[in-house]
Amino acid sequence: MKKITLILYVLFLISCYAPPKAEYEGNSVYFWKTVFDTDSIENQFINDFNIKKIYIRYFDVITDKKTNKPKPNATIRFKKMPQKDLEVIPTVFITEDCLKKRMDTLYKTLANRILQINETHKIGQVNEIQIDCDYTAKSLENYYTFLTLLKDYLNQKNIKLSVTIRLHQLSMKVPPCDYGVLMLYNTGNYKDKKCENPIIGLKEIKPYLKNLKKYNLKLAAAFPNFKWQILFKKGVYNNILYGQNLSDSTLFRKIDEKTFVVIRSKDIPVYLNNESFNVMMNLGDTIYLKKAEAKEILNVEKEIANLRKDILNHKIIYDLNSLNINNLKHNEYEKIFNFGNNYNAD
Repeated sequence: MKKITLILYVLFLISCYAPPKAEYEGNSVYFWKTVFDTDSIENQFINDFNIKKIYIRYFDVITDKKTNKPKPNATIRFKKMPQKDLEVIPTVFITEDCLKKRMDTLYKTLANRILQINETHKIGQVNEIQIDCDYTAKSLENYYTFLTLLKDYLNQKNIKLSVTIRLHQLSMKVPPCDYGVLMLYNTGNYKDKKCENPIIGLKEIKPYLKNLKKYNLKLAAAFPNFKWQILFKKGVYNNILYGQNLSDSTLFRKIDEKTFVVIRSKDIPVYLNNESFNVMMNLGDTIYLKKAEAKEILNVEKEIANLRKDILNHKIIYDLNSLNINNLKHNEYEKIFNFGNNYNAD
């Protein structure tokens, strides 16, 4: 009898479980270019989908090759100011290598640099700062020490701290922050030409979601709208290209909608991770086009809704870039943003 009572009590507790309430409910977007100068397409996107928060990458923190110390890199330049009704969330990407360095001063230097950028450009009050880092089990303790110091420092200034959460990080302990952004993209192996969609695919995401229910942190969901042109040489991955006109019949021969063969060699510039270099496309090389697809995004939303629908109260699109915005149709964005609200997935 006691055993039955205990079971009923446990079931009662489970039924009373309420997932954490979203830190913010609405639509947001990432901005990841080095110059802030939104064009008409980007401004229209903000207006059409009632975007209220914009996460702007202010700078990266990398290890200086000469001094072996962390340093800022590729700082944002504001050619124009964000719309006045947009809340700007300064976002900083930190390379994992920096976590091997001393954390006792970096947190304050980073925060003060962000505040100085805002003051210089008269952007206004900072209510939140976000840190993006692909940390691993090896770097977790150092990273969490850094976050703890940063969070305490920001709390003194009434500023919240958010962090990005990659899928593999769901199996780790929760970071010290106010909320996290679950990054639901770059989920497959882009170096494997057989991978149907390395940008977002439920098949690749689903195994990680087993940890989602017990992950005790407020979360938002970030979805992609970008595409990759992946260059293979003799069947082996070589590079990710951007902005190539694959309809140019003097350079490419179309095999199908997602496969193109190089028919004329050409040296092309590539800009990746704030570094530029040249890549040679040779005769016979193959380019596979991989795109974020609304169908896969909606499938992922369905899966998340079954586990923790609170996450879908705040959705962020990566990213605000006119070249990427047009990869999805207007009605597809509507379905993605409205899922769990007034859009019936069935």
